[in-house]
Amino acid sequence: MNALAHQSQPEGAVPAIYRLHRLFLALCVVLGPLFALAMASLGPGYSSTKSGPVVALALTRTASATQLQISTLISVIGAYLIPVSLLTMAWLAMRRAPWLATIAMLVVFVGVFPLPAFVAQSALNWDLARMGNNPLFDVIVQRFNDDGVMSYYNAAFVVGTILGPALIGIALWRARVVPIYAAVLISASRLLVFSYLIVQSFIPAVYIQSITWLVLFIGSIPAALAVWKRPSIEQ
Repeated sequence: MNALAHQSQPEGAVPAIYRLHRLFLALCVVLGPLFALAMASLGPGYSSTKSGPVVALALTRTASATQLQISTLISVIGAYLIPVSLLTMAWLAMRRAPWLATIAMLVVFVGVFPLPAFVAQSALNWDLARMGNNPLFDVIVQRFNDDGVMSYYNAAFVVGTILGPALIGIALWRARVVPIYAAVLISASRLLVFSYLIVQSFIPAVYIQSITWLVLFIGSIPAALAVWKRPSIEQ
């Protein structure tokens, strides 16, 4: 019966499960940068020219409950979408630029998968903010951030979210699976965070972070279309 059903399919037809896979991955490609943009825009930790865990805790105390609830929900969802988005874009280049795509995947795997730890760190800030203004809380968040595990995650995350997209864009350009402008936008997007070293004294980080993720989001749209149109393995 299954063999007869399989033979009855039109020649060249793509099984529904493959279309579902491609739709899911294509949505992840664009939703990952979009949720990252929302995380940067709504997260209270970026709304000052100063940085650090103690500053983030102080800013969390001044944020509204609605902002924190929305930011937390978006961050939890984004922690799933962002790694899948970057890995899928790297996968697009695997056929024609296997080495670059593999290196990009490795960088993303090591650097971006710790993202849930930072979501948990933000949740800890929210819990402490609701408990009052105790100077001991400043010590707690600073010690937590300076812990060996979090120090490694911080360093890996910087590398993963900056070098990862840069390599992905180069791999996509080499593979010729997206327009050149999209590959350039993807590569340059997160490199723009280095401009914060120049403007950090008078421009809050939220603006720089939002611009970088917006650029990546724009570049990811052609990549998502390429994922949707990509032939299945069996074709």
